[in-house]
Amino acid sequence: MIRRDAPSSWKGFVESTNVSVLPLVQDFVGQHNSGWCTYVEGPLESPDVEILCGGINDKTPTAAAIWRQGNLLHFGFDLSPAEMSDDGRALLVNSIAYIATFTEDRPIVRSPSPFAGPAPEPRGRIDRILKREDLDTVMYLKGSVASSMLSAADPGKPAAYQIWYDGVRDFVHADENAKLCVDEEARVFGIPPNKPGFFDGMIAALQGPVKRAELARRLLVRYAPPEGPGLTAPAAIWADWWKEHKAFLFFSDVGGYRWYLDPLAKRRGIPTAKLRGPARADRQFGL
Repeated sequence: MIRRDAPSSWKGFVESTNVSVLPLVQDFVGQHNSGWCTYVEGPLESPDVEILCGGINDKTPTAAAIWRQGNLLHFGFDLSPAEMSDDGRALLVNSIAYIATFTEDRPIVRSPSPFAGPAPEPRGRIDRILKREDLDTVMYLKGSVASSMLSAADPGKPAAYQIWYDGVRDFVHADENAKLCVDEEARVFGIPPNKPGFFDGMIAALQGPVKRAELARRLLVRYAPPEGPGLTAPAAIWADWWKEHKAFLFFSDVGGYRWYLDPLAKRRGIPTAKLRGPARADRQFGL
């Protein structure tokens, strides 16, 4: 292990000014390409995503350098095997051997590419920006947050904005322009769409007063998986569907602020909460 200066972007996340890292190159004093890393706040919501390791980067200390989604592996270190140390080559070989054990799992959430048009950011982006002490908070929020959220509190004062944001965070979703905003309809209803209690509340409301039932239907269509019963289904059908599938559902920000069904968990009959990481490998490998 060697010590390296912590990047300035890590300020507010780590207290130390330097960190211990394992060099993957033979010449760790020279200059090398930075490679690629991925923010993990959004992807980690999905049970098919597993973070294997990070590395020195200009984003955050939790950004992933090696990570898995379903049967796909991202190896972000931009090195040829000839440049690698023994540790680096071993890491590459072990990563390939590991992903080979995931032939049943598949990526579930498919987030839109930002290069193809506006794409919603996860709520974790706001969390991350408010923690960063080296950023202009207003400038960085403008790119992903709707004007209604910028005017609700003063983002120029991150501590005060954080207090306001904590009170509405569970009701934040993406609008038609892929900007983050508060879902006022869900807030009026009073049950966060990203919590399991959402379905119980909506189904109960379907049997109540007409206006509240209509609101519940709109929220179900907005947040429930497309495999759900649909807009016109009666409460009893929704209740049966929820009973059958609730152990295999999860909520995703990066996937469009809605619930997803985990096909592997349902097929194996194992709750999604318990089927994560190595547990999703092929069973014939004994993992």
